[in-house]
Amino acid sequence: MKDLEDVKLYLMDMDGTVYVGDEPIPGAMDALVTLKEKGRKVLFLTNNSSKTAEAYVAKLEKMGYAATESDVFSSGEATIDFLLKERKGKKIYLLANAAVYKQFEDAGVPLAEEGADIVVLCFDTELTYQKLVTACNYLQEGKEYIASHPDFNCPANPYPVPDVGSMIELIKGTTGRVPDLIVGKPYSVMAKCVAERFGLKPSEIAMVGDRLYTDIMFAVNNGMKSILVLTGETSKEMLDASDVRPTVVLDTFSDVLSHV
Repeated sequence: MKDLEDVKLYLMDMDGTVYVGDEPIPGAMDALVTLKEKGRKVLFLTNNSSKTAEAYVAKLEKMGYAATESDVFSSGEATIDFLLKERKGKKIYLLANAAVYKQFEDAGVPLAEEGADIVVLCFDTELTYQKLVTACNYLQEGKEYIASHPDFNCPANPYPVPDVGSMIELIKGTTGRVPDLIVGKPYSVMAKCVAERFGLKPSEIAMVGDRLYTDIMFAVNNGMKSILVLTGETSKEMLDASDVRPTVVLDTFSDVLSHV
């Protein structure tokens, strides 16, 4: 019970953790409100790079949770931060939904159809065959390859749908290439972005999520505490078979209130 006493910031995955599809998970939103009343910070940290922060805020508000754009941070936003700081001036061929494409453009990322230096793969639910061909051609030429996150599936009703990890495998089948860098959970680029924003020690941060290989590994890899919820991808059987050990395991996120 004392494992979470020092936590000042809860990093909340969304899909499978506080909602599935368009349905909130019972008790999750109320638990978030209570955490904030207790003085804890909450940041929705999602690998899903198919939507902008504005879209996530609207979705959360429909489910009864009042959020602002600063309360949401996606792997797409972390990718933007990385490109502007570490690949300044490089031309980007971006696979992304129209709204996310505009988000990159508005942030000042130099996007290009021709003469690109880097291929960036986000969760493009508007993916076309021609986009794939162009991306694969660049990769065959040896251009740098960055993916926003590694998730194979995105939780949805009635069944999960293919996510970036599945697209990575598709591209690998043609080019033999895998990303040179993956930004989102469980890797360090996104953790560095969060640390810079809040100025907290890793031990003061807890990552909450439903996936062992992204959410919980993100915490393990970056020295944070971790809370696995069993409302999404991971079952008790999958947890028992895994070497990845969360700090706390909850049947549902509302159970966190007994730990704070």
